[in-house]
Amino acid sequence: MAFNIDLAIAQLLEVYRRSYIQLLEIIATKEARGNSTAFERALLVDVNRIITRLDDTAQEWAVQVIPKVYNGSVEEVVASLKKAGIEPQSIGAGFAKVHQSAIQVLVDNFYGNMYDAHHYVARRMKDEWRKAQLETILQKEATGRTIREAKKTFVGQVAEKGLGAFTDVKGRTWRLDAYADMAVRSVTAEAQNMGLLNQLKEFDYDLVQITSHNSPCAICAPLEGRVYSISGKTPGYPTLDIAYSGGYAQIHPNCRHRLASYIPELDANAEKTKEASNRPFDIDPRSKAEKERYDREQEKKRHLRENRKQWEAYKTILPDDTPGFPQFVRMKNAGSEKYEELQGLYREARSQIKGA
Repeated sequence: MAFNIDLAIAQLLEVYRRSYIQLLEIIATKEARGNSTAFERALLVDVNRIITRLDDTAQEWAVQVIPKVYNGSVEEVVASLKKAGIEPQSIGAGFAKVHQSAIQVLVDNFYGNMYDAHHYVARRMKDEWRKAQLETILQKEATGRTIREAKKTFVGQVAEKGLGAFTDVKGRTWRLDAYADMAVRSVTAEAQNMGLLNQLKEFDYDLVQITSHNSPCAICAPLEGRVYSISGKTPGYPTLDIAYSGGYAQIHPNCRHRLASYIPELDANAEKTKEASNRPFDIDPRSKAEKERYDREQEKKRHLRENRKQWEAYKTILPDDTPGFPQFVRMKNAGSEKYEELQGLYREARSQIKGA
């Protein structure tokens, strides 16, 4: 059976989604008993069990999948050259080491990023618990609050803020499963593109084409479909570093666009392709309809993120009353009586937490 990249990605992301929900369930259901130190220790035992499993899963996935993605692009280069009637030379031992080194860098970077994300979540949970504990200590003399009230405060803090795994330069906090989604799609894109680029360089072929897609973003729209010179030495084509200017083998994180080897002899419209590749870069080529379609897709994604964030908050505060995410969205969209009841329960629980 041929290797399925999309299936490999989906399987890993499902592990992250389940793990994220398990972390929320631990926060919601962990019984607050004994003293605060004992509760923290018991909480972190459960959390670290999940974090360790994610460490192992991410490493195993990277070692197994990234080489397959990379080598698949190497094989595509060979196949495209043969299609053009060109018999490529065998890969030398020296360049085989280049491939091995490139794969190892991709594996190490992905695992390192995910390890940092996993343990950032664990630290966040520990920090949020200690904030709740400190608040309880400061108010205990006046209100008689106990560890159970500290637990309520802790749950409320997590419901409000979520479990962020990464904060980007714009100050946006990424949930663990959302961060994993971005990271895994980015590394597979890099693996595909790096395998292709390195193999073309080995065979001394210099031209690549960026794929085209429906509803591209404003960044990718002026770049897609063009043919580029990898080295910048092939006359008549723009250089690839115009598109890949950030030091990564992709236009931006989570980008759908990929590189394909370009052989003019296989293009019946090679001159038109060259002309199109040299159109101005500072003009968005999308039509009004294409821009509106892109905006609609982004709006759907925004609604999905908002619904998931709301569901996670409900799941944290009301773990036994909140249904699964698909059912929650259906209830919300329908404005059902059950959704209104759930809203009432949530508001009441949040009020009790704030007044604890």
